[in-house]
Amino acid sequence: MSRSIIALVVGIALVAAACSSASESSSDAAPPDGYPAPTASFVMFDGSTATLADYEGRPVVVNFWASWCPSCVAEMSAALKPAQERFGDQVAFLGLNLQDEREEALRLVDETGVLFDLGEDRLGDVYLEFGGLGMPFTAFIDAEGNVIKDHNGPFTEQQLVELIEETLLP
Repeated sequence: MSRSIIALVVGIALVAAACSSASESSSDAAPPDGYPAPTASFVMFDGSTATLADYEGRPVVVNFWASWCPSCVAEMSAALKPAQERFGDQVAFLGLNLQDEREEALRLVDETGVLFDLGEDRLGDVYLEFGGLGMPFTAFIDAEGNVIKDHNGPFTEQQLVELIEETLLP
């Protein structure tokens, strides 16, 4: 399937499920928990290329977000930023911007003051490998590079903290 068709399919799926907060559980489309993290590369906001394998040896919370998603915007300030401040020395945080205008994404980063690693998944390749269905979409990867849990929909700070403690910390 060509990249343009994949991008179109991802775009349609995102519009259909954009910012859905109705789903509070793991994705039905995603592989079962405990699968290897996706291998697709992505571009970091600093211009470097990265993969999730770059985080191996450290647990990581991967959050897909976009400036056009109100739930994503709220979650960045209300849940992700405080969780990263609390667990940042034990857990890596990676925000992957999905199909967004770079200027809008950078504006939101400035507004929220998030300090975790940020990259772009412009065509949705990484998002598709995870099996994401809505926005925001978050995955929890252990230090060995296995996806332990994924979640469609926004988190409160308490929900995110509890899930990090349950899935990623000993």
